[in-house]
Amino acid sequence: MDTENITDKAYSGLITVWHKVVTFLPDLIVAILFLLVGWIISTLIKNFLNKSLIKIGFDTFLNKLGLDSLLKKMDVTLTGSQVVASLISTFFLLIFLLAALDILGLTVLSGLIDTLVLFLPKLLASLAVLICGFFVAQIVFNGVKIAAKNTGVDYGRSVAEVCRGIIIVITVSLSITQLDIDVSLLNNIMTVLIGSVGLAAAISLGIGTKAMAQEIVAGVYLREMYQIGDVIEVTDIKGTLAVIGSVASKVMAADESLTTIPNTFLLANKVIKQ
Repeated sequence: MDTENITDKAYSGLITVWHKVVTFLPDLIVAILFLLVGWIISTLIKNFLNKSLIKIGFDTFLNKLGLDSLLKKMDVTLTGSQVVASLISTFFLLIFLLAALDILGLTVLSGLIDTLVLFLPKLLASLAVLICGFFVAQIVFNGVKIAAKNTGVDYGRSVAEVCRGIIIVITVSLSITQLDIDVSLLNNIMTVLIGSVGLAAAISLGIGTKAMAQEIVAGVYLREMYQIGDVIEVTDIKGTLAVIGSVASKVMAADESLTTIPNTFLLANKVIKQ
């Protein structure tokens, strides 16, 4: 009698398991088909986006901004177009994975994937802000460098690097904000640092380098008044104006000897231009 009860219970248990397997199997097949279709579609999207971005010169654009070298420093072998294409294709693949998990009734995993799917657009927005920021930083860098070169400032590249660095730091902060990460502490630190640098530069130019600042301003006026190659005479110095530098100018005498003259001296004294 006991043997029959055990046999009946074992049989009924196997029937229950088999029934669950038979019921679950169609959902599993449909879920696998969903994943397969999602993988195919995401692969096609990835290849299409990668080729399209390469054709429009997206990698060349990123290389000019310096992002390509940044990826190499981080030991990332992927190009910018591959990164963007991979992110977008992963987004579509996760959508199909989310649908497959819903079919299987795996609500816990489905919730996690749903959170990740909602995070990817924020990540793409963050990358877009980062790229735009690097683009603006590069424009400012080139503009400051050219302006400094035209005005004869010898350390113009250093000033341009500082300007670009400040813009990049601000861009990184804005990019992190797109990810819904609190960066208030980082912003406060940046504000203090930028304010400190500005204050230090103002004090340095106003007190420590007052004489140099006067020479630089005098050099700007001299470039408007004279040209390289002009023959000038000031006090007992006579010759051809060879260089108008940031803080001093050079005059070449007839014997090809060079005399360095402070810019303020040329501006303050009577100069005879021949």
